[in-house]
Amino acid sequence: MYNRTEIITEAYPYEFAEIRKARGAYLCIDTEGRKMLLKEFSGSAAKAELLARFLDFLKERGGINEQVVCTKDGQVVFTDADETRYYMRTWFDGRECDTRSREDILCAVRRLAQFHIDGAGFAGELPDTMARSQEELCREYERHTRELHKVRNYIRSKKKKTEFETQFLSEYSHYLQQAEDAMDRLREMPPAPPEGTCGVCHGDYNQHNLLFTTKGAVIINYEHFCKDAYISDFTNFFRKIMEKQNWNTGIGMDMIGAYDKVRGLDNWELQQLYLRVAYPEKFWKVANHYFNSKKSWANNRDLEKLAKICAQERERAEFLKALFRFVQQP
Repeated sequence: MYNRTEIITEAYPYEFAEIRKARGAYLCIDTEGRKMLLKEFSGSAAKAELLARFLDFLKERGGINEQVVCTKDGQVVFTDADETRYYMRTWFDGRECDTRSREDILCAVRRLAQFHIDGAGFAGELPDTMARSQEELCREYERHTRELHKVRNYIRSKKKKTEFETQFLSEYSHYLQQAEDAMDRLREMPPAPPEGTCGVCHGDYNQHNLLFTTKGAVIINYEHFCKDAYISDFTNFFRKIMEKQNWNTGIGMDMIGAYDKVRGLDNWELQQLYLRVAYPEKFWKVANHYFNSKKSWANNRDLEKLAKICAQERERAEFLKALFRFVQQP
């Protein structure tokens, strides 16, 4: 792989003094100390070109964000002999968002809201193939719920059950009811979102994709950018933080308030947030991981995750009650 990396980097207009492995990528440092990240790009060349234009657009708006580095031939992606695509982007030194720090969390939420404002003018350029709708979200939840049924039926058919399987069956009805209630209410919502609630989204906004640097808070890793309801980005970050904060109602409401002060949330978005959080996504993820792994032996990690979900359920239920009351306010 090192030889392949050398071949790829030779296509770029820099002389690299050091190349070392990073998380799922290669950190390339040129002779002048500039840092760039080389990664595989799973999308099409057209999407990569669109991403480059979008990042240029953000820079023109005054944002501090990564930029795509073109090859010597002016190409956004480099395609090697086996048709694997790679792209290079600028890199920032910094630390990731600390999920234990209230200051970091609220800064991350405000930064996301500002990103949604900044990217709004670019929304019309994304093709329909990169757009997500409420109908698609409903189909996704329906698929997840069918998979929960499948896992339940598989475990029921086993004569000898592991500790994980026994606990899954004992909790199944509770979480299935949550899934069905959330889906029913989501279907009742107007299919077309209100104007101004959809646009360019990051697509994978989490604590790992926000760096605190000397230049400020910088969002990175835009490969999954898409056109979606802004609340989808917020929910993705929100759910992860709430799980790590044991569904602390105070921090949850503070996050909503911090986003709302930068980019106002309307009632449709708040209802969407409630329903997306109410769907038992974490329970499905554990069940899905169990079912798609080797099930002939007890996976202690799955058991630990299931136990944690159940241990947090009381706090999660209390938060959902508070959020529901907040959403219902006139």
